[in-house]
Amino acid sequence: MPRQQTTRPREAPEYRLLITPQIAERTQRPITLVALETTKAFATFRYELSVKADVTPSSLHFTVLGFRTPRLSLPAAGPARFQQEFERLDGTFDVTVKGIDGRSNSFSFRIKPGQVKLLKSPKKPFVQIATTLSQWNS
Repeated sequence: MPRQQTTRPREAPEYRLLITPQIAERTQRPITLVALETTKAFATFRYELSVKADVTPSSLHFTVLGFRTPRLSLPAAGPARFQQEFERLDGTFDVTVKGIDGRSNSFSFRIKPGQVKLLKSPKKPFVQIATTLSQWNS
C-alpha cells in the first residue's frame, strides 16, 4: 500500500520586507527604500515597529525590538511599520531580519540604482519579500 503524504499548512509570514529603488523627493538622488511591517494589522493604532538597523559595506541587519505607540494618538487600523532610506547601496548584500522571538531569516540581494533583485532566500521564511511597490501594494 502506498504511503500517504501528509501536508502541513504553511506558516503565514510574520513580516513583510520591501527593498526597492526610489528617487528622493528632496534631493532627486537615487536611494534604496527599506520598509518592514507586520503582516497582522492592529485594530486601534498603527504602531511603529522599533527596529535596530546595522549597515556594513556588504550587509544589512534588521533586529525587531518591539512596538512603539504612534506619535499621533489618532486611532487608525493597520500593521506596525518601520521605514528607512539608504543612500549609495550598490552591489550584493546579505540582508538579515531577526524577529522579536529571536528567529532570523537571511536573504541575498543585488542592489543597483533603479533595480533590486532577490538572489537567495531561506527555505522556510517568516519574512515575505517585495522588491517593487506593485508587489508591496498587492
